[in-house]
Amino acid sequence: MRIGVLAFYGRQKKPVASNRIYGLCQGLSKQGLEVYLFTVPTSLGSEECFDLSFCKDIVEFSAFPIPFSLYEMGQRVLQKVVLRGLFTGSLEVQRARKRTRWLSAFQEIQKKLWHWRYSSPVFRDDTKSRGYFVFRGFTALKLLRYIRENNVRVLFTSHGPSMSHELGLYLKRKMGTDIYWVADFRDPMVGNSYVFIESSKKLRKLQRDTFVFADLVTMVSHSMVQDALEFARAEGIDVDKKKFFCLYNGFSAVNLVLDSLEEFLPPKKLRISYTGTIYLGKRDLTTLLHALSCLSEVERRGIEFVYAGPQADFVRRLVEEYHLSSCCCVLGEVSKETALQIQRSSDVLLLLKSDDDRGVFTGKYFEYLSSGKPILVLGDKDEEFNEVALSMGGIRIVPKGSEGAKEIVEILKALLTKDIDSQEGIWTLFGERKIEEVNRFHWDYLSRCLYERIVRDLEDGVFIT
Repeated sequence: MRIGVLAFYGRQKKPVASNRIYGLCQGLSKQGLEVYLFTVPTSLGSEECFDLSFCKDIVEFSAFPIPFSLYEMGQRVLQKVVLRGLFTGSLEVQRARKRTRWLSAFQEIQKKLWHWRYSSPVFRDDTKSRGYFVFRGFTALKLLRYIRENNVRVLFTSHGPSMSHELGLYLKRKMGTDIYWVADFRDPMVGNSYVFIESSKKLRKLQRDTFVFADLVTMVSHSMVQDALEFARAEGIDVDKKKFFCLYNGFSAVNLVLDSLEEFLPPKKLRISYTGTIYLGKRDLTTLLHALSCLSEVERRGIEFVYAGPQADFVRRLVEEYHLSSCCCVLGEVSKETALQIQRSSDVLLLLKSDDDRGVFTGKYFEYLSSGKPILVLGDKDEEFNEVALSMGGIRIVPKGSEGAKEIVEILKALLTKDIDSQEGIWTLFGERKIEEVNRFHWDYLSRCLYERIVRDLEDGVFIT
């Protein structure tokens, strides 16, 4: 059987979103499917991309390269004009302002720009030289012809950006029962966490149409499935609950040759690390930093907190405010391999959770799982995540704020008395990792579950016409 996987990410190593597509393609290939990846062009070198030699073919979208400087200029305009207007002050404050004619018009332009940011045909593949403008119409015709000529039976499209599902919807409407369409939502298109996007009629309509026309809708948690069903009821569309399938994020085994990290990190102490993006205002480090500040100077000399990610300047300012420069190592963005090396050289990995999270299983969590290290989670409001994570073991979940800081202080003091080289003492504090539970989130297992569901639907003749 042949399956086309349509995704803007998938071969670039750096974006966490690529892990889902790469792991899925690799897992489906192991099930005996012929995998075709439909994606954007790239100017990245082979060392910055996954090895996709197991794919039958890689078909690139019709796209025009954009100089990176022009792309960056557009991003700066969005940040200055849009983000400042949308997020300076609370929504209540904005509503309380006197709505002059010019202000109403300006806010409407802001919203349109914000919506366009999520649905625009402009895409960057993390290269420092160019972005791409994707020609939606030409790409749709190109893929339609290719799918028919190569007898691709199943189409898997992954959001975001939203153009992925726009292309999927076009192909499904053109091909009907000749194609089995799986619409994957690794991120919500419309939801409570996207206050301004939710008012976008275009995105709401696209999500409605996707729920109606897709043969199967996959989502990354049961909570997200519930949100989708609530959206469908609110929109007045009748969608069978059986159409939704929980396809968690997962991990793949990674073989690394661990080089020396001395150029990045000081001599080994009790190492706690966070590698990745910090979503300002939603996920923060202050609880951990407060806990570190409560330790004595002697205790802090035995600890190092390592941050590697794009918000390095922001984290440095936080560290300076807490006077913790002596025990914190703040790096900028590093390569995928270096990030994985940092994780594997650490004693504890830090994960940040927002109070607004509901069934949010980030790719970062599963990346951490593959390292085999204990995980400390800041934020305890996500019930589904807590239940699943605790079932795997090797994890401590603490609340944010002063109570969480007190608990972290106790954990750190206990860790300082353990033999960190043996790791045995650390696992007594975090619980034993249950390998059989962890393996349920390996992409080989997840891909097999998806494959079995698709085969069952095809045998039963489950199609949307």
